[in-house]
Amino acid sequence: MTSALQPAWVLGRQSYRDSSYLVHFLTASDGRLSAIVKGAHRKQRGGMMAALMQPFHPLLVTYGGSSELKYVAAAESAGVGRALVGEKLFSGLYLNELLTRLLPKFDPVPTLFAAYGDAIEVISTSSDLELTLRRFELLLLEELGYQIQWHIDFEGQPIKRSVDYSYLPERGFVAGSVGDTSLSVSGLELQHLLDWQRSGGTIDELCQSKLKRIMRLAIDQRLGGRPLKVREAVSEWRQLSD
Repeated sequence: MTSALQPAWVLGRQSYRDSSYLVHFLTASDGRLSAIVKGAHRKQRGGMMAALMQPFHPLLVTYGGSSELKYVAAAESAGVGRALVGEKLFSGLYLNELLTRLLPKFDPVPTLFAAYGDAIEVISTSSDLELTLRRFELLLLEELGYQIQWHIDFEGQPIKRSVDYSYLPERGFVAGSVGDTSLSVSGLELQHLLDWQRSGGTIDELCQSKLKRIMRLAIDQRLGGRPLKVREAVSEWRQLSD
């Protein structure tokens, strides 16, 4: 039995057996799933379909199979792909790896699917990538059942603008210095971050820097200490570019 044709994005692909690809998708109706493109290296069979299996290219796909590992029954382009290079490419690959590593399979996430398409569009057209990545990280964490509470501390008390807090991913914001004091964030800064998340707009560079460190701690906890490959690739690329 095959699925209905549905929008999808390719999160990644790898060779599978002798002539196929194993492709990881984010789909509109069925969330994240993996499916085989058979005969991907044979032009007369699966080659034309395999050529579509590129990250950042919107697709319409149909898949079949009764096991967790599906096969792609049909695929067609659903729009113009985004050609990302440099920092933009790594930003897109970062989102793809986050989804592949953290999002459970076959868990419908329509809001996250729409947000992913929006994020790729912004990444492809804007030079200011950081806040786009942070918004997507926050939404992904919410889908996973983890929401950062910018307005209350770990005891449920309202954040005080004049107090400095430390962020502990397993607890939340704790008044005073706990652990790495470089992650201290003031109550006023937390108010700015709350306003930014609720209404959009911009935040200053210091708040952006602290937001990035907070999000990295939260995500690293969900990863269970397993490093993201794209971070290592970015570090190597930047060293070569210097």
